[in-house]
Amino acid sequence: MQAVTAREATLVRGVEARSAWQQFWRRFRRDKIALLSGAFLILLTLAGFVGAPLAERITHHGPTEQFPYGLSADGIPLGPLQYDLPAGQAGRNLFILGTDRLGRDVLIRLLYGARVSLIVAFAATLVTLLIGVPIGLLAGYFRGPLDALISRAIDTALAFPSLLFAVGMAAVIGPGLINVIIVIAVFSWYYPARIVRATVLSLRSSEFVEAAISIGANDWRIMLRELLPHLAAPVIVYSTGIIASNILFEAGLSYLGLGVPLPAPSWGQMLSDGVANGLYRIQPWLAIIPGIALAITTLAFNQLGDGVRDAFAPKGGV
Repeated sequence: MQAVTAREATLVRGVEARSAWQQFWRRFRRDKIALLSGAFLILLTLAGFVGAPLAERITHHGPTEQFPYGLSADGIPLGPLQYDLPAGQAGRNLFILGTDRLGRDVLIRLLYGARVSLIVAFAATLVTLLIGVPIGLLAGYFRGPLDALISRAIDTALAFPSLLFAVGMAAVIGPGLINVIIVIAVFSWYYPARIVRATVLSLRSSEFVEAAISIGANDWRIMLRELLPHLAAPVIVYSTGIIASNILFEAGLSYLGLGVPLPAPSWGQMLSDGVANGLYRIQPWLAIIPGIALAITTLAFNQLGDGVRDAFAPKGGV
């Protein structure tokens, strides 16, 4: 009986000895779908930032290069695994995913488009957090009139149709990589602000905050040293989910011609080209390929976010 008790005590001490991040990883690695999604996103990142220039070097096809024979005699884009010249002629090029309506290599543009989507999504998410987290932290900690003012501002922002206003703002300031990031951040900051405010309100009366106040810690020290570390879990969970939304946000603006300026490749712009003038009826892959890329990428981020959320907040057990 004493041996069993000692063994149970050892197990309990072992669980307590694990850090929060060790426990997170222990739970997260059980989720095979989340792990698979994370692996796919790592490969996508490598494909965009390493594979794109490597594929360009191997094929000698630039993302904006138009090939004279990249279209058929009728002006129709070439299909997947087609050459631009007949066999035996020098200088012919193989297009693995075919060409677009301007005779450009779809594969190269798809890889560079992944880079653009990831840059915009991560940068916009970072700017959104830099705006929303401090605002939510101030509102939740100080409460009172400041909290009321910030809460009314968040409610007002949520009441407006963000997509319509984003399209209008993008039309005013013009297309551009930086402009797209600004537009997305302006119409997204209130989501993390709301999440952080609710979390800080629940932590404001915790014992560790009262202990910090009792030893004379000032407000800024309490917010930065005591509360901010506890916001890591909800902020990370939010970020993994909002990145997928930001990818779709950028694709939607680019689809309307208000995103990344031409001729830079973007999945939204490629999708727009694929459906322009009914081209998808003749060469459907021009719309299907970027559409599948968008769908799989957003699904992977959402599945990763679900796995991260479950690892931070397990339904039971350790």
